Amino acid sequence: MKTSTKILLTTIAVIAAGLVYAWPYVKMDFAESANYTEQDKREYEFFTPELLKKIPRVSENYRFGYSNVTGPDLLIYDVTFSGTTDASRIKTYLEENGYKRLGVCNIEGECWQGADPKTSVSVGVVSKPETVIVSVVEKP
Repeated sequence: MKTSTKILLTTIAVIAAGLVYAWPYVKMDFAESANYTEQDKREYEFFTPELLKKIPRVSENYRFGYSNVTGPDLLIYDVTFSGTTDASRIKTYLEENGYKRLGVCNIEGECWQGADPKTSVSVGVVSKPETVIVSVVEKP
């Protein structure tokens, strides 16, 4: 086999391997929504903001979500804890990290504001089924 053919085949193989590795990240970058667990390492690392990575796990049964809302241009990240209505550890965590509870909220639940005015956090509690939902809303 000629040297030029070997170089061409090696180049094609390297490019193909790069595409195979990068494709899942390209898909995630353009995703409108995602639902995943902490065990889905690639999605967890890509989508989950630090606040939700460090938030107290108030239940052993929880799932993460991501939504890219095009109309109002919002990014919404959430974690849903099933089997509990106790959000006290989450509220304490938010207070300890500089978040202040807001008096007015556009959704049912409590809204919190941190140092970044483009980011807000809501904590909602549903009694049936027992669920705590923490959402981080970002305006890019």
